Amino acid sequence: MTGGDLSRRWQSLAPYLLALAVLLAYLPSLSGGFLNWDDPWLIRDNRVLADPSPSALGRIWRDFSPETRLELGAEYLPVRDTELWLEARLFDLSPGGLRASALALYVAAMLLLRSALRRTLGRPVPAEVAAWVFALHPVHVESVAWLSGRKDVLALLFVAAAMAVHAGTSRQRLWAVPALLLSAHLSKSMTVVAAGLLVVQDLLARRRPDLRIYAGAGAVAFGALLVHTAVGDLVGMTQPPAGGSTLTQALSMAPVVWRYVGCLFFPPALSLVHDVPVVARLGVTTLLALGLVMGWGAAGAYLWLRRARPLGLASFLAFFVPLLPVSQLVFPLQNQMADRYLFLSLLGAALLFGALFDSVRSPSFALAPLVLLGLGLATAERAYVFASSERAFADATAKTRLSPTAPYQLASALEEGRDIPGALRLYELALVRSRGRDEVGRRATNNLAKLRVETGDLEGAEAVLAAGRLRWPDDPKIYANLVRVLSRQGRTTEARALFDELVRRFPEEARQSGARP
Repeated sequence: MTGGDLSRRWQSLAPYLLALAVLLAYLPSLSGGFLNWDDPWLIRDNRVLADPSPSALGRIWRDFSPETRLELGAEYLPVRDTELWLEARLFDLSPGGLRASALALYVAAMLLLRSALRRTLGRPVPAEVAAWVFALHPVHVESVAWLSGRKDVLALLFVAAAMAVHAGTSRQRLWAVPALLLSAHLSKSMTVVAAGLLVVQDLLARRRPDLRIYAGAGAVAFGALLVHTAVGDLVGMTQPPAGGSTLTQALSMAPVVWRYVGCLFFPPALSLVHDVPVVARLGVTTLLALGLVMGWGAAGAYLWLRRARPLGLASFLAFFVPLLPVSQLVFPLQNQMADRYLFLSLLGAALLFGALFDSVRSPSFALAPLVLLGLGLATAERAYVFASSERAFADATAKTRLSPTAPYQLASALEEGRDIPGALRLYELALVRSRGRDEVGRRATNNLAKLRVETGDLEGAEAVLAAGRLRWPDDPKIYANLVRVLSRQGRTTEARALFDELVRRFPEEARQSGARP
């Protein structure tokens, strides 16, 4: 067999091998169930998805009431919700079926991206390496193995399809690329900037942009942005900026961008929950982070303008542009940093890896299989973590020091598994990490008190609820639980006085609570 025959044989087998490698890497996640963060209310118990009548599709596509939007995740993502509604008819929303279908969609997306890279780069080796790095990188585990990440997988599928079509020369690109990008925008809102990846493709291919495609892509992105913004305002999706001002928000996000780079090149930094400390002044760390990231862009621009070498600029744009919607500067969100926000930005790192292993004759090419093997093993390990709420949030709790979310979700999982001592310890940790009057701390207060009552520690339950009442004076559930605890202690007079206050301030909640002194 000649070298040319071997090369052709490899190229014919490569897509099948890529699909097999991805399937093997994610195999440990397929036995998992629903994670206890978002999956229950967004998918498992969702009344819209459970409704088998066609009217459910009408609610998904046409109902902009706050009630329906909140039921569907406080977003307008009709493509995602329609896909899940259809799966509910096929699999009854079983976690096994949903995990398998998410993996199938991801494999399809990776094959489309591989096709797009091969057409764009025109050189098989860097294109293959980039595609394999992108497919096997563990940053995607959060999107694929967490069922609430379905929007990421669908958006990735449509963006990859748009890039594959855009890499060709067919006249159908004029309508197909904008249509596919619109499908992505209606699957995940942050893809409204995905048209920037078309610019990346044209840079890498060294070809003149087709402004008609750009115009079509820009038009659908603008329309989708208007809808997403309107729905976000309707349901109160945005949060106050970190530190109370746009300046502190910007200063706080500068190190986050550099941490994102670290997550791509050092996968152990990945976590389901991240700490994002508020930065109030411009310090050395912030300056260094800004300098390194902006230096990447500046060096790329210089190499392109002076030496006609597009890789540096293209890789920077592929990394940076997809992060603009989650920069927190225009629309501050609840999650300041998340692995899933990198689901498109990984392309920038993948392109650099592809260039590093540019040729089979390159001495560095021998390292490519080791890099891919390491990524595949890291993905398999992380997929195993995401098969269980306990493992996922134990990992996140160990990797954070400030966020109360990770220990709270771990405590909930331990409580469900009847590890009461462990749940008590983690609810206490969530309260220690809780700041101000945040929702996680409020829920941790009530859950911790409930478990202390179960274990017979009425005094401990009273202490937790009394502190919670001072911290959340407008929470009727804390009042009702404290009434019950005081009654069980035989302190009827105090319980009656507190119950009267509950009835006076929250009459409807008092009636529904069933609390009586």
